[in-house]
Amino acid sequence: MQLSTVRVLVHDLPAAARFYEDIAGLARIDNSFPDFAMLGDRPGIRLEPAGDAAQDQDLVGPFTGLSLATHNAVTLPAELARKSVPTHGRPPRQAWCGTLLHADAPSGNTITFVELPQTAD
Repeated sequence: MQLSTVRVLVHDLPAAARFYEDIAGLARIDNSFPDFAMLGDRPGIRLEPAGDAAQDQDLVGPFTGLSLATHNAVTLPAELARKSVPTHGRPPRQAWCGTLLHADAPSGNTITFVELPQTAD
């Protein structure tokens, strides 16, 4: 088996779709679904509005565990700030030599931008 789709619940579907398209650079797979948005390649992200039950269970706005690759996590905070995307401080370098930057997507969902360590060719 392999991962197919990651589901992210949101309060505002159009705003979330714009964020993942414009800020994260993921392509919308299909515009024909009015109730959800599919973005990215497999594995993709399925954005869908949270119903009352999901909101009651605090399923909107948590740390998603979703990581998007970036080539430069050090300069990314300034780029995100210019686009009014809140980040969670300076991106720390990890013991495994990668760099993580946490940011807030619409609806308060926290996503991670990850810069993987360079490998020798």
